[in-house]
Parts: sequence; C-alpha cells; structure tokens
Amino acid sequence: MPRRSAAEILRSVPPRDRAALLRAGLDLDDPADAKLFVSGVRAADASIAEQERWERERLR
Repeated sequence: MPRRSAAEILRSVPPRDRAALLRAGLDLDDPADAKLFVSGVRAADASIAEQERWERERLR
C-alpha cells in the first residue's frame, strides 16, 4: 500500500471526527497538531500492514 500524503489523510477525517478531536484538544487546523495526527495515522497504517504481512506469512 503506497504511503498516503498528509493532505490526503487530513481530508479523509470527517467533520464529526474533527469536532471530536477538537473537543479532545487536537485541532487539525493547527500545523503542529496536524503533523502529530498524520504521524499517528502513518504509524497505525504501518502497524496494520506489518500485521497483515505476518498473518499472510503464518498461513503459508
């Protein structure tokens, strides 16, 4: 799976989720918060991809 751009990740967050994140103190319109969020999403994407690779290898 190709790495998603930061803009793509941020555009994919629906308004309802943005509002929930804002209530939790994470403003995706703030560059520092957006960078932190994108970093977390990319880390989660990498972890999921690694888990999928591990499961495929295990099933062989």
